[in-house]
Amino acid sequence: MESRSVIQSAPGPAKSKVVKELESLDSKIRVCTACPLYKSRTLAVPGEGKFNSKVMIIGEAPGRNEDLTGRPFVGSSGKFLDHVLEGSEFDRSDFFITNICKCRPPSNRTPKTGEIETCTSLYLYRQIELINPRIIVLLGGVAVKKMLGKKTVEEARCGIVEHEGRKFLVTYHPAVRFYREELAEKIKEDFALLKSEMKKL
Repeated sequence: MESRSVIQSAPGPAKSKVVKELESLDSKIRVCTACPLYKSRTLAVPGEGKFNSKVMIIGEAPGRNEDLTGRPFVGSSGKFLDHVLEGSEFDRSDFFITNICKCRPPSNRTPKTGEIETCTSLYLYRQIELINPRIIVLLGGVAVKKMLGKKTVEEARCGIVEHEGRKFLVTYHPAVRFYREELAEKIKEDFALLKSEMKKL
């Protein structure tokens, strides 16, 4: 099963151009062989959401469920994401959700530097340019290090931060709650801040 990475919500020449380029990226990602991760993947995971989303969520890499479905955050981390949005006027359809790497690393290991550089330079940076989100949410250390140049989530987790002309909100990857329960509350706090900021957009 494969999914479209883009949901076109309205017609229009300019919008159609963005959608077409995002869909072109989607197609390239699904057949990409630019780094070794393609050898062990089931499906690449380009991302999904609205082409004009005001908020973009970037995680580390697909996990097992994502690799099997071709969709981002559909496993336990995705359920937690849905949970932290409960009771608000927002849901996952309000975001464009993707990852630093579009293919699952073997045994869910951390992506290697070369894999990260290849995927971001070929695909992620262009996705960001096309969608042009008002806020980018970074989930976990891999995303934080690549996008902000910080060593840890703790170092960068300080509300809305500006970097190279864009606004970022940093929080822990939802998967960490399985081995550090106290971080689940911090993730909820960060998403509460995000929901507050989204109302201003």
